[in-house]
Amino acid sequence: MAVTSVWAVKVRMDAAIDYIENPEKTTLRPELEADASAARQAICNVIDYASDEDKTDQMMFVTGINCDPNTAYKEFMEVKEYWHKEGGRLAYHGYQAFLEGPGEITAEEAHEIGVELAKELWGDRFQVVVATHLNTGHYHNHFVLNSVSFADGYKFYRMNSDYRKMQEISDRLCSERGLNVIRDKSPARGKSYAEWKAEREGKYTVRGRICEDIDYAVALSRSWDDFTDIMTGLGYEFKYFGKNGQELAHPGLKPPGAKGYFRYEGLGKNYEPWKLKERIIQNTVIPGYLPIPQYKPQVKNWEPSLEPMSGLPKLYRRYCYRLYCYVSRSNRKREYIPMAIREDIAKLDRYIEQLDFMYKHQVESKDSIPQLRAYYVSHLEELQERRKELYSIKNLAKKDNNTVHISSLNERIGELTDQIKEARHKIKLCDDCFVDCDRIAENDKLPDRNPKFAKQQKSRSGWAR
Repeated sequence: MAVTSVWAVKVRMDAAIDYIENPEKTTLRPELEADASAARQAICNVIDYASDEDKTDQMMFVTGINCDPNTAYKEFMEVKEYWHKEGGRLAYHGYQAFLEGPGEITAEEAHEIGVELAKELWGDRFQVVVATHLNTGHYHNHFVLNSVSFADGYKFYRMNSDYRKMQEISDRLCSERGLNVIRDKSPARGKSYAEWKAEREGKYTVRGRICEDIDYAVALSRSWDDFTDIMTGLGYEFKYFGKNGQELAHPGLKPPGAKGYFRYEGLGKNYEPWKLKERIIQNTVIPGYLPIPQYKPQVKNWEPSLEPMSGLPKLYRRYCYRLYCYVSRSNRKREYIPMAIREDIAKLDRYIEQLDFMYKHQVESKDSIPQLRAYYVSHLEELQERRKELYSIKNLAKKDNNTVHISSLNERIGELTDQIKEARHKIKLCDDCFVDCDRIAENDKLPDRNPKFAKQQKSRSGWAR
């Protein structure tokens, strides 16, 4: 039901927050600095992020364990100063993300599970702030853990066993509430939760595209040399030997544009070299042609507008329609589609949103995007300033215990918060459009199919007959 992780916090909180916003990516290791004020600010920032009112529904879902969440960073530092351990790892930041979907779990249940998990793991020795974020498509908990124990002054050291224990307790707490638990979290070695989740939802993944290309090459091959020739023609590189010339225990292959190699065994049961060779041999003994497996990702139904367009909107509409045709014609026999096009099929919904945005704002060229972005940045700053004023008024109302006024202010603050989220989304759309329009212009020129391999497929289709 939930996936968990925890990592160290040092000083570079900008890097830590970047990781928080992109939990599928590799864990970052911020540099350590000895400056005490920077350390204090680091802890303050990460606690502020975890308990951000925009994400936690006005602090309703923030709990402190062995501390008050409103003064947590001060209490963290007092414990460090008492035990004379202000340096090194300042804190640990963890998360617990639950599966998306209506009816899977409520915000209250998610927060309750998070608090119980934190108490069971760290509650007897450490101070922890638990915050449940409600601002994304799925509920997820953040944990900020003081690195120094208030009980004995010993520091917390994360070990591999901590990951397993955290996941086991999380699964047990979910099971006790009748929630689904992921039994097969990673069928293939090296597969991340994000990748497993993408496959579960029928979306493209890097490994999925590699497997598609392997299936394509295997279907056209009658020997291992044929297979490597076709894969090399598609831009793949192979690695069977190390720098010392010795044969690798885990050979791999690298798709075009990738930085590293993928192990065969990490692609799935049917993609180890010996298994691929068995499949290739079958091509020479089984009559008929082995069809290439069809892979159809899930995309929203879309009907392109027939209104006249020009500039970038026209380019986007033509390209989006082309991508949509690839996945909407299920009965059309598919030949090899360039990898760049398949990568963009997974981004089709994103491109359609950009198309609607640029058409609505009459964006004709890339040069006009920065001006539109500047407008929304200015609008965002204005909204934030207005909300800041309301927070100040609300603090005064709290002192007077004016509940009616506070309720009215909360409603106005909530409306401004929604507008701020929308403005931030518009700014992100501007940034995405500015980057993606060049990629779309380049990929729009790619042919639908590679003529070389289409011809190759036709000539080899009769080998097994």
